[in-house]
Amino acid sequence: MTAQSSPKSDRSISAMPDNNVDVRERVDTGINTGEDAALLAELLKISNMHASSRFQKTNSSYVSTTATDGESDHTGNNEIHDAAQSFLENTPQNSRLNQYWYSRATIKVLCEAITEVASGKRVAFLSTPSLYFALPIEERKNCTLFERDEIWANDPGFEMYNFNKAEDVNPTLRHSFDMVVVDPPFITHDVWEKYATTTKILLKAYDTEESKDPGHVIATTVAENIDIMDELFHAKPTVFRPTIPNLVYQYNVYTNFDCEALSTVNPEVKL
Repeated sequence: MTAQSSPKSDRSISAMPDNNVDVRERVDTGINTGEDAALLAELLKISNMHASSRFQKTNSSYVSTTATDGESDHTGNNEIHDAAQSFLENTPQNSRLNQYWYSRATIKVLCEAITEVASGKRVAFLSTPSLYFALPIEERKNCTLFERDEIWANDPGFEMYNFNKAEDVNPTLRHSFDMVVVDPPFITHDVWEKYATTTKILLKAYDTEESKDPGHVIATTVAENIDIMDELFHAKPTVFRPTIPNLVYQYNVYTNFDCEALSTVNPEVKL
């Protein structure tokens, strides 16, 4: 695959790149004409009206899966499974906004990886709403979703994010996270550089120049970006590869740490 911009997996567009959008993406995003802009504005208004109710089922599933004696080892996984299912059932993909969700099983594994390494710690989700909303509610209290799509603006962990303004981060959140999970809407090097800039602003490790711990990073993108992931995050591909049912590209998961949850083959991905 050449270094073309492409649709991405987990979310709608954070922001349009300045000059690297190809013809297909101009059609997919549908924001270049007055008519389409008006349509999207109307859809956004409708979405905002229902934003609080869209995740009502997710919240109730958290309540209904309260741990009982002898179940503590599995409750978190059950909550992730239920919340992932609720997100997928209540959040239709909009291809015009490049929304291509991970499969339920992939969401579950990625969330298990997050909680394996960063349970109880602060995690920033850059353009990854399906993972954010699939976490158990207690874990999500420590997390923040950085996202351009305002349908989630009512969530207490929501922060508006535009990758073309990569350094425009709430001062109270700078250098306050132990992990950042990243899935940009485009695969090009310049877009990844912007996300990397934000990632370094968010991670605690980059608060001082003396820090040798880069913090934890989970990123998903195409296999052809292996060198970019190494350059920006010192991240390597994991054995587990994500399933994105409605995306034609096969993504990899990249981390800068070892993780048991990502050490096995995804049975959904055909070799």
